[in-house]
Amino acid sequence: MRASLLAMFVAATSIAGAPVIAAPSARPAASDDGGSWFAWGGRTRIEFNPDALRRFGLSVERVDGALERVPGVPGQRYDASEFTALAASDLQFNHRGAVPTGIGGGALRHAGGPVLRHRGGTLDLRGFALRASADTRLGLDLVDAQGRTWFTADHAHYGFEGDARDVFAMRHMNLRLAPRLAALLGARAGAAVGGLDLRASTSAALAPAPDGGVCDAPWPSPGNPAGISMIYGATTWTGWSDSVYVKRDSGDCTPTSTGCRIVVNADSTLRNSGATAVAWYEKFNRDQPGAEGVPQPPYGNDQHPYLIWNLYRIDAAGRIRQIGASGVKHAFYTVNFACIDPACAPGHVIFPQCEDTYSNYNNDGSTYLGPRSEIVPHTAVWGRCGSIYDADCDGVNDGSGAQDLFQYRMVVAESELLPPKSTGARYYLEYWYVVRDDDAIYDSMAYREVAFSKTDLGTQPPSAAWDVDLVGDVPAGADFHLGPVLDHWVSAVTPLAGEANVELATPLGRARVAVRARPAGSGHWRYEFAIANFDYAHAAVDPAHPSEPNLKLDANHGFVRFSVPITVGTTVSDLRFDDADPDGGNDWSASTSATAVTWAAPSGSNSLDWGTLFHFEFVSTAPPADMDLGLVGTATASEDELPYVVPIHFGDAIFIDGFD
Repeated sequence: MRASLLAMFVAATSIAGAPVIAAPSARPAASDDGGSWFAWGGRTRIEFNPDALRRFGLSVERVDGALERVPGVPGQRYDASEFTALAASDLQFNHRGAVPTGIGGGALRHAGGPVLRHRGGTLDLRGFALRASADTRLGLDLVDAQGRTWFTADHAHYGFEGDARDVFAMRHMNLRLAPRLAALLGARAGAAVGGLDLRASTSAALAPAPDGGVCDAPWPSPGNPAGISMIYGATTWTGWSDSVYVKRDSGDCTPTSTGCRIVVNADSTLRNSGATAVAWYEKFNRDQPGAEGVPQPPYGNDQHPYLIWNLYRIDAAGRIRQIGASGVKHAFYTVNFACIDPACAPGHVIFPQCEDTYSNYNNDGSTYLGPRSEIVPHTAVWGRCGSIYDADCDGVNDGSGAQDLFQYRMVVAESELLPPKSTGARYYLEYWYVVRDDDAIYDSMAYREVAFSKTDLGTQPPSAAWDVDLVGDVPAGADFHLGPVLDHWVSAVTPLAGEANVELATPLGRARVAVRARPAGSGHWRYEFAIANFDYAHAAVDPAHPSEPNLKLDANHGFVRFSVPITVGTTVSDLRFDDADPDGGNDWSASTSATAVTWAAPSGSNSLDWGTLFHFEFVSTAPPADMDLGLVGTATASEDELPYVVPIHFGDAIFIDGFD
């Protein structure tokens, strides 16, 4: 239901029940080189995350005057309502060229609204309005009929709909508790509780700016690759600094529980740091009226980047383990803000030096999520045919996606966040974009240190909630680091004594192997190996659907075997394996011969696939020495396993039985 509502909401034509209203003569049209224009009428959609409402003791008691309503169900779907915006009220937007640069005065008032119940009474938002948030360029406040701010909205995807430029939308915004409501609930200000979209008539008479031709940037080509970089999204532009969130739990968290599950995600912001334009088309070109299913340049498909995120724990002993992995988020639109060229308008191409942002609400959208196995990561090609969105390979969106609010999200078992595992441990969230023709993958990755805490909600029956905080975020953004978390565990540039961090680059993608060798006492050494598969995949393509845009993948897997050479006479003990899930039944088996320690995946399952890190460990009587590690890529139905060698050089300074 939500997918059909959203498709209706972003359609470029008039919405039934909310016609486009002619601009009154009192509202002047904007010039193309800068100034202001107005937005009025249309409709606004409010979506509450029912799991977040429950966390703060809130519920939707009633909704008056909604054009359409979908009640929320915890763990299943958001609570969605759409309301008419009054044509007699408006918001002022400032602009430079075709791009909005901020929200000025005015307020967009609405007929109807929700009434929320909290532990101390009710919050009546009937007759609510949207107005500019203070100290931000493109943030909004949601105020009641008396002008009191209860919620704020940020990280908008904004832009005109269609070449006529008579409709302007701000979509996929985070909806947060404003300080007033947070104080009333005893919660933290800025806690995310849902999302907000608006679509309004405008007086902006700006020259059309077709996708792909505004900024005169070339498409990627050999010698001139794409260059997407993760950046820290600050408050001024987005309305709220990028952060990390616990979106929901499995409903069985108590002060003493150990088996609850939580969903974690993040806001994300990026910059096109390269010299080329980069395709950013919605899958099936769904939100481009007149272009649905039409192949787009430069690849003749609906090319777009993909976002993933992971969670890692480095325990008190220094071991690294991945404890969470999202599905893949299909990108679909770029706002092109902070561009050098003011002609670079929002749309489906991101231009050089322009930036884009995605809210955590956006990154939680069921209609944009899917499994990683559908993506060939090294080429950033999507196996659309046979995917969850096109099961019958007819090139038409089936309207599928995640079937609830847990599928394809990053689900973390609370046992990974509790003692004894959490004692002395540190946690890191990593996220990155997979972009076609972007060879410099490590600057499209970033990580932030986070800390988790569990709060007794003081309810009967007993319940508890998890929160997550950034660590070291003073000043804002100080905790944001480019590159993978693996490089924090062992530096790829300046490794310490007894360490190495080496890239394996193959025609099918890249991985990195990081090694730590430490004295274990009594003439023994402890060896740890962390293998991060960034974008390596041995994909099998269906011969009946071999090419884009209707490519079909029969299989798509990574590595299945890892071996460490040892010298004859070496004694090995304390073998250990850590994968990225809590299922001990699919662990890799370990074996030791006179010349090697080898781990192998169970037949047909738990390969080390892209976007995943596995950890291996043993204790040996042999001191650190240069070695050639072995990695084996999975076989396909028509191709054999692929063996690779990873040379490890520890350098001159190595540990010798407790001394370095």
